[in-house]
Amino acid sequence: MALKEQMAFLEGYIEGLEIKDDTKEGKAILAIVDLLDEIVEDLVETEEDVEELDDVVDELDEDLGELEEFLYGDICNCDCCDDDDEDDEDYEFGDIIFEEDDDDDDEEDDEEKEDD
Repeated sequence: MALKEQMAFLEGYIEGLEIKDDTKEGKAILAIVDLLDEIVEDLVETEEDVEELDDVVDELDEDLGELEEFLYGDICNCDCCDDDDEDDEDYEFGDIIFEEDDDDDDEEDDEEKEDD
């Protein structure tokens, strides 16, 4: 259910409960519902703005691609544009082996530093 529909359901539910604004609790509940309604309206407007901006970004991306094609053509000095599907290859990586430092080597290094 969309936010506007949920808000309309909530408002109808509150009206069905016949909550009046002549009590403190009634005033608080009705104020909360009004606030929620405003928040929903702002959120819906923001979602619409984001969709519009997304469309603009897509258009700019297409325009930039056309401009790059015009300026650079098919010339590309990097390997990023190769038509080979190198990404489809399976890569196997070997185990990484770390050499352990001998404590004797550290002691020798310390002695050399002391001699200097």
